[in-house]
Formats: sequence, structure tokens, C-alpha cells
Amino acid sequence: MEYPQVTVLIPIRNVAKYIEECLDALLNQTYPSDRFEVWLLDNYSDDGTLEIVEKYPKNRVRVIQSGVHLPPIKYNKIIPEVKSEIIGFVDGDANVDKYWLEKVVEFIGDSKVAGVSGVILTQNKNKLVPRVIGYEIQDRYERMPREITRVANMNVVYKKSALEKIGGFNESLKTGYDCEIGYRIKDAGYKILYIPEAKVYHNHRDNLGDFFKQQYEYGKFAVPRYLKRPKILKGDNVTSFWMISQPLFYLASVLLFFSFFIFKTPFWLVILPLVILFLSYFYSAGRLMLKFRDVSAIVLIAIYIIRVWGWSLGASEAVLSIIKNKIID
Repeated sequence: MEYPQVTVLIPIRNVAKYIEECLDALLNQTYPSDRFEVWLLDNYSDDGTLEIVEKYPKNRVRVIQSGVHLPPIKYNKIIPEVKSEIIGFVDGDANVDKYWLEKVVEFIGDSKVAGVSGVILTQNKNKLVPRVIGYEIQDRYERMPREITRVANMNVVYKKSALEKIGGFNESLKTGYDCEIGYRIKDAGYKILYIPEAKVYHNHRDNLGDFFKQQYEYGKFAVPRYLKRPKILKGDNVTSFWMISQPLFYLASVLLFFSFFIFKTPFWLVILPLVILFLSYFYSAGRLMLKFRDVSAIVLIAIYIIRVWGWSLGASEAVLSIIKNKIID
């Protein structure tokens, strides 16, 4: 096997409680240590993160003060400076399996392959909320085909030449930029491969409030993606059509609620969208409870409800903002 030079980019800000495990895992890869380096794209961390990083060899771990918060802007600013042909992307609160680089690089040699990704597992599974969130994410990833459309940036490597050819990441997106770039990579004639043996363990949100905020942002920035590419509403390997359509069921239930008082709509019709959603939530939570042999997976019902609320409210804000701007213009 050939070992091309790899640069792993990690956007960080105040990840003191995660960064040591993250770097230890990366620097203990089976991949030859002289064939890869780690660049930390810091946004002026002030929680002791940089003091922890100081103990690592500077020829292997480089800190760059990016001066910006949004990851896609950080990436586009730094990628031209990278000398390696292969660029890896990992989150600062994630740990890679020791075979990670070896597995993803093994399959990127094909000229038609622009990127290679792997499965997302859970690091902080000792806590209830991240554990059950992880069950649902892991289940989706484990059902992915070999060739995929897009993946999360916490576990992927891309060819630098492919990223440059398509113009890099979309800097207008706070979230979903990793989704959007996958579609442009495919449009350019490249492939992204999924290798389940390439494992990354992620620290998911550990409380429902933070999870809601995350999903709200996802919903808010999903709207411009869907308006620009309506065809992705049909779903993909990460987010199915059923997941995308769930906010519409909540919208329908709200409209039917008002119609109940105005037009005397039958009550069974008013609650039908919610019944369909809750039945699907019970089925999914039950299936994953059996798959992972963990009764706590029943909490996924609450996770699903919070997720669709976040998506719905975030998307609503985005739509209202677009309408407001149209009126002003």
C-alpha cells in the first residue's frame, strides 16, 4: 500500500475537555507518522485548549489562528496552504480509531474518487442523551451503500485537487456545508465512498437544550440548500425523505387545529398527522431498542420530537427572513 501525505484539519474553539483524547488518537494511527500532520484551526480558545496542545510535537501538530468562527471559511482560507494531496476532516470533540487513516486512504487512489468516509460512533455513551442520539446516527450510517452522496465533516478525507476544482466549501452556510459540498462533488463527476471500517467516535450533545439549539441551526440553514437544490428534498444516504418531510406534518397539524375551530374540521383529521409521526417514532425507538439491546433507547421518542421542533422553528425563521428580504427589496 502506498502512503500519500495527509494533512488533517480540525476546527477548534474551547475544546479543552476533548482535545487531548482527540490528538492522542490521531497521533497513534497505524498510518506512518512521517506521512501525516495535524493542523488545528483555532478561533482564539481561552479555556486552556492551547496549553494542552503545547505538549505535542510541533512538527506533527500545528496551531493556526484562523480568526473566524465559521468552519467553511476556515477551511477555504487554509486549504491553499496545504501541501498534501489528501486532506482529512475531523472534529475537535471526536476520537478516531487507530486504523482510521489507513482505511480511508486505502480507497482514495481511484481517479474518480474524491472522498472517503466511515461510520460515526459515540464516544460519550456513558451519558443517556448522547448514547441514544448515537444509536440513531449509527443506525443510519450502518445502512449506507458503498457509494454515497455526502457525509459529515467529522469523518472524511478529500483530495485537495477535487476541493479546489469545485471551489471549496460554501461560506454562506453555518451548518450543512458538508452536505452541500457533497452534491457539488458528485456534480463534478466524482465519487464519495463509505468504508464502515473507518471509525470515528464523536461526543454528541449531552443535554436536550443543546441538542435543540443544534437542530434549530440545522433547520435554519437547510432552507437555502433546498431552495437552491430542490431535488435534494427527495432525501439522501444521511437524511431520508421521511425525515425531511416530518416538519410538514407538524405544520399540517397546526393548520388543521385552527381549521377545527373555524371550519369544524373533524377532530380525527386534526390529530392524524401527529398520530402518524408518533407511531413512526415509537416504531423507530422500539427497533433501535432491540437492535442495541438497551431499553433506554425509548428516550429517542423525545429526541425525535425535539429534533423536528428544532428543524421546524429554524426553517420557519429562514423562510420568514427570505420573505422579509423580498419585501424590502
